[in-house]
Formats: sequence, structure tokens, C-alpha cells
Amino acid sequence: MNARTVGGQKSGARRMRPLPPPARGIPGWAILVGALLLLALAVGWYSMRPKGPDLGRVANLEAPGEVVVFFGNSITQGYGVRPDESFPGLVARELGIVFVNAGVPGDTTAAGLARIERDVLTHRPRLTLVEFGGNDFLRRVPVDETLKNLDAMVKTLVAQGMMVVILEVNVGLMSDPYLKGYRTLAERYGAVLVEDVMKGILGNPDLKVDGIHPNAQGHRLIAERVIKVLRPLLREADRRRGSAVRQSLDFPLPALQPVTKLESG
Repeated sequence: MNARTVGGQKSGARRMRPLPPPARGIPGWAILVGALLLLALAVGWYSMRPKGPDLGRVANLEAPGEVVVFFGNSITQGYGVRPDESFPGLVARELGIVFVNAGVPGDTTAAGLARIERDVLTHRPRLTLVEFGGNDFLRRVPVDETLKNLDAMVKTLVAQGMMVVILEVNVGLMSDPYLKGYRTLAERYGAVLVEDVMKGILGNPDLKVDGIHPNAQGHRLIAERVIKVLRPLLREADRRRGSAVRQSLDFPLPALQPVTKLESG
């Protein structure tokens, strides 16, 4: 018996429904890969971003005075460039600070320690930047002796009530012989450490006047690195000093008593 047909189709036949169109969304694996890539980029950015000082542990943030002393060797002094091209001059102009350049060419840490009272303490600075170590390396001074001298320097400056920033120069070819010790000193005394302040300069003849000393462009690079640290440091120090002044105003002097006239007898 033939099956009945309804509307041109056999009544006994099963209708075939069309398949749904394929999903156009992003596959799950692609979303996961994208998320991992974003996470990797975020971690890389966080680790490579310029890191400011930990202001919560800096000693003497409320130090009085206005003078900033740059204390170091020929790099601080600005050997081979004009005074206004040296990094101390550039930093001072950018931040609007009163400064003293106490850099002396050829100085080791021992020589710097010997003149610290004359060239630093007499100015009663608010902040001193310390840049020594290169000449110790060139003269083969034992690392322990260099660190001992630097320890005495930083300890003296902090004890005199000023903020201290240590500028570290990486003089090693394969490793940095001073970095670990400089980090320890900064942590011990509440100083701020600027690591490898000459990064990219020592190996680039276009940034030097000779085999060691930076030219004007090299000094600009150093100044940029120092400014990134000093700007937030001085801003926080100003805020702390402002708070101290405002607190003192909360305790006004006692009111003057009125003068009473004596009655004549």
C-alpha cells in the first residue's frame, strides 16, 4: 500500500530540521590565550616601570633648610662639560632648588669622607646626594673598604638630620661589585638608592667626552633619572614640613592680658 501524501510529501516520512548556524563567538581557547597575554604584559610593565622611593622609610623627611648638596667625584663635578650642563645644574634648574656642587675629580670614598664636614656639613643641607665608588674601582680599593667608607658617610649625614640619596654607578662588566652593599646601606639608614645611574652611558662613546666621563647628553640622562626620584621625594618632604607648620598653628600663644590702670590715691 502506498503511503498517503500530504502537501506533496509522504505522511509517513520524517521532516528534517535545518541545522543551526555555527556560533560566531570567540572560541574559549582564544579567550584564555588573550587573557594570559594581557597578564604577561601587565607583569612585564609592572616590573619594568620606573620605581620611586619608598617614602615611608626615608629618614629625615622633615629636614629643615633649603640647600641640596651634590657630593661626589668628577661625574658630579661635571668634568668635560659646562657647569650648567652637569647633572647637578640640570636637576637644580628643573626642580627649582638651591644647590651646592661638591664634586671633586679623582676622589675616592676615603677622600670624600675626609672632607665631608668642610664640603657638606657646613652648608647644613636639607638633602645630600652621594656619588662615590668609581675611583675606588679604578684604584682597586677593596670593596669592603669602599663600603665601610660609604657607611660612615651616610651614617654621618643621616645623624646630622638630612635626607640622603645614594647614586650608584655600575662599574662591573659581568656583575656589579657594589650594588648589594649599597642596597644594604640604603636600607640600614633610611636613604634612597638610585641604581646604575650611568646605565647605557659607559658603553656608548656618543654619550661621553672620553672613556669614562659623560658629555652633555649623558648628563641629561643622569639628570632625568635623578629627577624621577627627587621630585616625589621633595614633594612629600614639603608636605610633611607643611603639616608640621600647620600643627604648630593649632597651639596659639596665650592671649595677652589687658593692662589695668592704677587708681591714684
